[in-house]
Amino acid sequence: MPTSKTDPSTHPVSLVTTEPELVAAAKRLGQAPTVAFDLESNGLFAYRATACLVQLSSADEIVIVDAMATPLAPLADLLGSDRTVKIVHDVAFDARILAENGVHLANVRDTSVAARMLGRTATGLASLLSSELGISIDKALQQHDWGKRPLDAHALAYLSGDVQHLQSLADKLWAEVNERNIGDAIDEETRYRLSQAIDAAKTEDIRPPYIRLKGIDRAAQGDLPILKRLADLREARAKELDVPPYKVLGPDILFAIAQRRPKTMDDLARIRGATAGHRARSIARDVLRAVASGIADAGIPEEDRAMLQRPRLPSAIAKARRAREQRLTRWRKIEAKQRGIDEQVVLPGHCLQDIADLDEPSVDDLYTIAGIGRFRVERDGAAILAALNAPDEASP
Repeated sequence: MPTSKTDPSTHPVSLVTTEPELVAAAKRLGQAPTVAFDLESNGLFAYRATACLVQLSSADEIVIVDAMATPLAPLADLLGSDRTVKIVHDVAFDARILAENGVHLANVRDTSVAARMLGRTATGLASLLSSELGISIDKALQQHDWGKRPLDAHALAYLSGDVQHLQSLADKLWAEVNERNIGDAIDEETRYRLSQAIDAAKTEDIRPPYIRLKGIDRAAQGDLPILKRLADLREARAKELDVPPYKVLGPDILFAIAQRRPKTMDDLARIRGATAGHRARSIARDVLRAVASGIADAGIPEEDRAMLQRPRLPSAIAKARRAREQRLTRWRKIEAKQRGIDEQVVLPGHCLQDIADLDEPSVDDLYTIAGIGRFRVERDGAAILAALNAPDEASP
C-alpha cells in the first residue's frame, strides 16, 4: 500500500456543496493511489437514515461533501473503481447508505476488519488511533445530528479528523498484515461485508412493525394483538415526525404497555416511560385506544404468526449440527494457535456456521460458502472436511 508522505493535519479542507464542485473534487482525488473515506448519516434522528456528509482525504487534501446539498453520483467512478484504494473504517453501514444512493464501494481496505483479524480487542477508530499512532481525536460529536445546517468550524474539524489519519493507520496495520501474511483473509472478509451491505440496500424489510420488535417471539400470545396496534401507532407517528420509532416510544415500553393493559391515563402514567417526553404524551390517548382495540382483536393474522414461528430442526439433526459446529470450532482454535493468528483469519464465524449447516459436504460445497474465499478452500478444505468427520471425543 502506498504510504502518505505529508502530515495530514496540514492538509487544506474544502467543503463541497454543488455538483460541479464535486465533479472537480472527484477528478482530483481520482489521481491519488489511495483515498480515505467516511460517511455521516442522520440515523439517530430521522425516520430513515440518509447520507448527510461524505469525507474524503488524499495525501494532498481533505474534501467534505454536503450530501444534502448535492447528489453523490459524481463519486461513483472514484469510489467504485479498482484504480484507487479506498481506506475505510468499518465499511458495512457506509457501504449500505452509499448503495442506497446508487454508489458502490470497491477496492476497499477496512482498518476495522484488519484490526480485528490482527487480534486487537478495541477496534473503534479513536481507540486504534490512540493505541497504534498515539493520536487522540475529538469524538464529542459522535452522536451529532448531521442533518443540521450550517456546519460550523468545530463540526468541520471533527469531520476532517475521521479521515485525516486513516492512511497512517492503514500503513501501520498493513505492515503487520503483510508480516503475518493474512492480507487475503482481510480482503475476502471486506468483500463479504461489502456484498452483504449492498444486498441489504436492495432488500426492504416488509414485515409488520411489531414483528420487527426484538423479543417479539417471546411475547405472550394475548399481548401480540396489542403490540401490533401499538407498533403501528408508533410507526405512523415516527414517520409523521421524521424521527426513529424508538424516539416516540421505546420497545421495552411497548412490551410493558401490552402486559399492563392500561385503561386510563393514570394507569398509563404508572408505566415507566409511557408518558415521558412530549412525543409520548402527544399520543397517550391514542395508546389507550390502541390497547383497547388490541384486546378486542381476535388475534393476529396467520401470515404474521408464521413469521414468528422459528423453524425447528428435529432433535437428531440439531444434535448432529451442534456436533459439527463444535468440531469445527475445536479445529479452528487449534489451527489458529499453531499458526499464531486470530481464529477469524483461519475461518470467519459466519463461514463456520454455514459449513456446520451442511450435512456431509464435499470440497465443491465449501466453494459455495459466502466469504470463505478460494484460498481457504484450497489450503484448508481437506482439513475442514476431516474436522467435520472427526470423532466427537477426539481433537481433529
